[in-house]
This record gives sequence, structure tokens and C-alpha cells, in this order.
Amino acid sequence: MFLDNLSTALLRICGEKDLTYETAAERCGLSSRYFGSITRRRTAPSLDTLEKICVGFQKTPNELLLLSVEQELSYRQPMVVCETRRFQSSQGPTGYPVCPRCNLTLDREHQHYCDRCGQLLEWSYYDSVVESLTEK
Repeated sequence: MFLDNLSTALLRICGEKDLTYETAAERCGLSSRYFGSITRRRTAPSLDTLEKICVGFQKTPNELLLLSVEQELSYRQPMVVCETRRFQSSQGPTGYPVCPRCNLTLDREHQHYCDRCGQLLEWSYYDSVVESLTEK
């Protein structure tokens, strides 16, 4: 959760201020490679690094790490699963449902929440999507 919130905040700030990773990293006194790995959730920053990021963007740790109420509540609103990705396997083509929030394939059909982003899922249209794909 920590890395997700930090990554989301950094991407939002860079988007709002039209900053590249290099420019944002320079502002925070970090290398662009390290800054990029933080935004991609590959590296957890130390407290010293978090402080540099806060100073560089003139934000408090709470502003960077805590989701707004609107963002938190949006995960509780169900999103309709209406996409599937097909992959070729040794038994033939196999389809996997796709999470509408994070756009990653789900492990199984009809699970209540995405196991990667936590989005509440609605499956009411999914069966008709799968039927239409098998008819093609």
C-alpha cells in the first residue's frame, strides 16, 4: 500500500507539473534511475529519501502517502469486468479476464476483488463477453 500510494502521488505530481523523471529527480536530489524505480514500485525509499522527495515537491508525507477520501472510496464502487485477453497455451487459446482499473489479467473468473489493485469487481456482463468471443 505504501509503494502504491507513493507511486500514484509521484506520477500525479509529475503529470500536473509536466515534469520528466530526470527533472523531478533533480528537484529531489536523487538519480533519475532511482526515482524511476520508486515510481514503478520496484524500490522502497528510505526515510531520508522520502524526506528528500517531500522537500523537492514541497509536500508533507501525509500529502504524498495518504489517499484522498475520493480515491479511497472509488475502490469500493464496483467496476464492470468486460474485457478478456487471449493467450495461446498447449491446450489451445485460453482467455483471462482483465481488471478494469489496473488493466492486468485476473487469476480467476468471478472473484470479488482484484488481487493486485483491490478494485471491487462486477461480473454481470462478463459471461456475454466470453460467449461473443467463443462464437467468433
